[in-house]
Order: sequence, then structure tokens, then C-alpha cells
Amino acid sequence: MKKVLSIVSVILLIIVLAILVVFILNLDKALKKQNQQKPSGSPTTQPSQPAKKPALSEPISSAKSRITKKPFGIYITPQTSPVQPEKFAGYHTGTDFETTSSEASVDVPIYAACGGKIRLQEIVQGYGGVIVQDCTLDNQPVTVLYGHLNIRQAHVLSVGQEVNARDKIAVLAPENSELSGGERKHLHLGIHKGTTLDFRGYVQNQSELSGWLDAKSYL
Repeated sequence: MKKVLSIVSVILLIIVLAILVVFILNLDKALKKQNQQKPSGSPTTQPSQPAKKPALSEPISSAKSRITKKPFGIYITPQTSPVQPEKFAGYHTGTDFETTSSEASVDVPIYAACGGKIRLQEIVQGYGGVIVQDCTLDNQPVTVLYGHLNIRQAHVLSVGQEVNARDKIAVLAPENSELSGGERKHLHLGIHKGTTLDFRGYVQNQSELSGWLDAKSYL
């Protein structure tokens, strides 16, 4: 009987030792895993990404804050237009940048939004003074139309001349003048895809807007 008890005791001791060994091994494994996950030294931070440079330069100072009446794509009629009186109707193909009352009697400079050659500089019905520039945007050729300019004081006088982004190219025309197209004092900026000139400031079908780009998205 004593011999049997002795054997049982040995077996129990072996079982307890086996359980203890398994526990120790599992604990050691858990500690190693925790140490691998714990960062060494001071915590590391991801380097901040530099701010993405706008594809277009501001064609007028504080450009975004001036888009208050006719953004790209807005549908207007003479009855619903935010500008009164209104003579146009349709989907706006450009972006209008407004002026303040304090700028009514002073020159408001206009700058090239991109680098490229001057394609055209003349008076166009509906716009008054216009400068059109050939540029590249989103890896595609575009024509950039600057409308309602006093081109008689234009800083770029020769068609075909290369200008850089932020070069001063003109000033806004006075309100209700021939050079403003009889309009309020503001800048109309239209960006048409491709190299074909398209002077339409409005289109009648929304799908036609795909031929233009929204300037605000690139500022």
C-alpha cells in the first residue's frame, strides 16, 4: 500500500512540475512578445507631409475669399442670379472673383495663374477686355481666359510672349465700362480643356461643363 501511495505521489509531482514548466514557458513567450511590440527609446512620430503646392497661382489677391457670387457650375437665370440686373442664363463655365467697395476706384492687379504663352488679347463681347493664355494643368493643355480687364493698361502687350505664374498681366476694367463688358468690376476666370478657344461664359446643358475645369479646385 505504501508503495502504491509513493508511486501516486511521484506521478502527481511530475504532473505539477509539467504544469509549472508549461506556465513558465507561456509566461516567457508572452513577455518576449510584449517587448517586441514596445517601442524602444522615445516614441517616434511620423514625419509630417509637406503641404501640397497649389497647381494654380492666385490670379487676384485673396482669391478664394472673393468667390462669393458666381462660382464654377452655378446655374443662373435673370430671375435667380445673385447679380442683378442679369442678362445671362445657363451654367457658369468660369469662376468670378469679386471686388470690394474700397477697390471701386483703384487699380486691382491681375496675375498670371500659370506659366505659358499669351494666346490672345482683345475685346470680346460679353467680357470686354480679355487675355487668353495657353497653360498646362493636370498634365493636359488648357486655355485660361481672364475676362473684364483693362487691356489698354495691360502689362503683357505681345501675343506669343511667355509669362510666368504670378507675373502681373493687367488690371481690372472699371465698372460698367466698355472694357468690363458693361459688367460690375470683377474677374472672370475660365479654364477650358484643350487648345481650342471657347469664349462661352455659360452653357445650356450641365454636361457641357465637362469641357472646363473649376479654378477653385486648383488654388
